[in-house]
Amino acid sequence: MTRTLARRCIAIASLLAAPASAAEGEDDRAWRWANGAAVSTETVWRGQSLTAGKPAVIGELKLDHRSGVYVGVWAGSIDLGPGTDTHVEFDYFAGWAKKTGKVYVNAGYLYRQRPSDTMDLDFEEVTVSASYDFGPVVVGASGAYAWDYFQGGSSLYTSANVRVPLGKPRGIPVSAILTVGEYDFSHRAIGDYRHADLRLTARHRNWYYSVGYGDTDIDPATSGLLTRHESAGRWRAQALVMF
Repeated sequence: MTRTLARRCIAIASLLAAPASAAEGEDDRAWRWANGAAVSTETVWRGQSLTAGKPAVIGELKLDHRSGVYVGVWAGSIDLGPGTDTHVEFDYFAGWAKKTGKVYVNAGYLYRQRPSDTMDLDFEEVTVSASYDFGPVVVGASGAYAWDYFQGGSSLYTSANVRVPLGKPRGIPVSAILTVGEYDFSHRAIGDYRHADLRLTARHRNWYYSVGYGDTDIDPATSGLLTRHESAGRWRAQALVMF
């Protein structure tokens, strides 16, 4: 969730507008670090608040190879609600990403660890994303499949997004990003849902900023999601630094 910190936070919040990698000629070294840290008013993941509306601190360590191969770990504060007894998530990931001309592709594996003494919240995913730069806009799509979702059964998340550059006031690139996604679960008690997210992003040197609004069609009265009471429409903002 495919996914360097910059891709999560900027492209869909994170997915398709990452900085150039060593594989794109930015560095002659075979391996290169691409790390990041962020603070956010809250962490919203696929339309769900993972911090119960509270601020979050996020960090990522990622090692890129010029062939496109990458490995890394992501960590962030979370709160999945009463009884879950979890306060942090660790995502261990590996994959391959490449940009050829105007086409960008990314495929990977992700293990989500959410330590808890009361329940098993961990699960694994395989992910794939792609985008195409049309010039005026960048259009992308992504998918993530979990064969053993922590609430039972399998899950499939799919999304599409479009990024529109809005100009460079004072030399700072500003873009608008619209993302729509759908989350399907084989365990019907969880309840499928859809979400939409619109945000503005800006980049100044190695700093990235975003502010946006997202909403879902989750009905807390019928949904089985742990975060069903934290999935209404909400504003959020984030600041990220890459190093």
